[in-house]
Amino acid sequence: MKSWMRDYTSGSVIFSEGEPGNVAFILTEGSVEITVGTGDKKRVVTVFKPVSVFGEMALILKDQKRTASAVARSDSKVAVITKQDFDEFLEKSPKLIGTALTALVHRLRTTTERLSKTPDLFMGIAHIIDLLLQYAIAGVKYNSSLSMIRYDSLIKTVSQAFLVDAAEVTSMIEMMETVGLLEQQFLQDTLYLNVKGREDFLKRCFKIRDTLGRANLMNG
Repeated sequence: MKSWMRDYTSGSVIFSEGEPGNVAFILTEGSVEITVGTGDKKRVVTVFKPVSVFGEMALILKDQKRTASAVARSDSKVAVITKQDFDEFLEKSPKLIGTALTALVHRLRTTTERLSKTPDLFMGIAHIIDLLLQYAIAGVKYNSSLSMIRYDSLIKTVSQAFLVDAAEVTSMIEMMETVGLLEQQFLQDTLYLNVKGREDFLKRCFKIRDTLGRANLMNG
């Protein structure tokens, strides 16, 4: 995996909240402060010290904007990793995919815990499906026109990740089928979920989730 080094003086901005992210960073020297918000609402989320990886969600999720800002707290040195290099490394090191999935799940759980007391299962499932398909993890099958993932594998992964009952995950998946995001299909006597409209799957999930959220507010 290729990377190149960058030096940041104390106070230098490495990336800003809201901007597109297409690289990740490995801190090798110094310290980096991660913050959210601006002005009076700005707060420090964490401080990284060597050796730490940050900005990695930009390499895992497509079209991911930075959800926080990174600023060098002291003179720092970081290695920069591109999406292409990261993907090539994953192909050569499949075990790292599990680490990527764990990082994604942790980020999703942390985010939803900040926003509410219950995990956002809808988008949690959507992100996990996208990651599984993106890196063709075990349990994912392809043919010329379909992107499919094993039904039982997805139920188990989401249930363990969000610490919820399998029945609750099943119910959410059935709802995603109802709104046209997923479709059940048998392949060699094994039940799979066909991801409909793979190219804009996450975008449609966000749109539907927001629509459902507004409907719940009006009915609440």
